[in-house]
Amino acid sequence: MSVCDALTDHASDFVDHLHDRIIDLEDDLLDQKVPPRGTLALLRKQLIVMRRYMAPQRDVYARLASDRISWLSDDQRRLMQDIADRLGRRGLDEIDSCIARTAVMTDEISQLMQEALERRTYTMSLLAMVFLPSTFLTGLFGVNLGGIPGSDGTFSFALFCIALVVIIGCVTGWLYRRKWI
Repeated sequence: MSVCDALTDHASDFVDHLHDRIIDLEDDLLDQKVPPRGTLALLRKQLIVMRRYMAPQRDVYARLASDRISWLSDDQRRLMQDIADRLGRRGLDEIDSCIARTAVMTDEISQLMQEALERRTYTMSLLAMVFLPSTFLTGLFGVNLGGIPGSDGTFSFALFCIALVVIIGCVTGWLYRRKWI
C-alpha cells in the first residue's frame, strides 16, 4: 500500500511541477513573450508520457480495490480505492487539462507569430509603394541612350533629384491621408 501511495504522490508532484511551468508560460504569453523553440513541445511530450503510464496504473489500483482478494483487508481495499481516485482525479484530469492548455498556448503563439509577420509584410509593402515611382524613373533615365531629356543641361540632375523627392513626398502624403501609414 505504501509503495502505491508513494508512487501516486511522486507522480502528482511531477504533474504539479509541469502545471507550474505551464502557468509560467501562460503568464509570459500574456506579456507577448514567446517561449524558446521546443519548450512547449517538450512539456507536452512529458504530459503525454505521464498520461500513458498513469492511466493503466489507476486501472490496476481500482481493480485491486474492487476485486475480493484474500490478502487484502477491507481497509486496505478502501485505501487502494482512495489512491486510485486520487490518481484519476488529481493526476489524470490535471494532465488532460494541461494538454489542452498547451494546445491553446500553441494556437496563441501561432497567432502572435502571424500578427508579427503581417506587420512586417505591411511595412515592406508600404516601403515598396513609396519607392516604386522613384525606382521606375531612375531606371528609365539611367538608360544610356541618346535623346534623354535634360542630358545637356547643367541643372538637370539636381532637378531630377528634386522631382524624385517631391514624388516620394506626394506618395507618402497620399498614403498618410488614406490612413495607411
